[in-house]
Amino acid sequence: MGKKITKIDQQKKKKNRVNIYIDGEFALGLYKDTVIKYHLYENKEITPEEIFSIKKFEEFTDAKEKVLNFISYRERSRKEIKDYLSNKGISLVITNKVLNDLENANLIDDRRFAVVWIKNRNKINPKGNFVLKMELKEKGIEENEIEKLLEDVDEKENVRKVLNKAVKKYGEKISSKKKILGYLQRRGFSINTVIEVLNEFYSEE
Repeated sequence: MGKKITKIDQQKKKKNRVNIYIDGEFALGLYKDTVIKYHLYENKEITPEEIFSIKKFEEFTDAKEKVLNFISYRERSRKEIKDYLSNKGISLVITNKVLNDLENANLIDDRRFAVVWIKNRNKINPKGNFVLKMELKEKGIEENEIEKLLEDVDEKENVRKVLNKAVKKYGEKISSKKKILGYLQRRGFSINTVIEVLNEFYSEE
């Protein structure tokens, strides 16, 4: 004799989830998407195999909801999401399924992520191309893709931005050419670019 869903109750704190009661006892909490997918309703008979399938789909849905919240704050790379789900204890099978689903929906895109990362870096806190490259590699972006994107970055302009900001902020404390050279190098700018910009800067003075 099969089991029967005796009650479907809206959760109080999470409006997109319900509690499922089977044979008068609480069985599991589900997202409404899961309820719709499996056509669950009160008095419906349900088999153990169906319950197992529902739980697996719920695991996928829960992981996807977590990622949707995770990417709502800023663009994320595929590797960032993979690491995030791994830390949440989500299996690799479910993780890959979620990643593929979101990529197909154009909600995640490594190239778009890299473009936004470079743009924000250059706008808020300019770094040298070497640092940008290391940061993006750490985020899982392919090296050939990074190289293509960095071709459009005007590193000299970024050096000028940092240099002008440093001079205004530190004044005489960073007035010597040697100090400024070290300051800019620590931010990952190439030595040749730094020297070129510094020569321009001091010639203008």
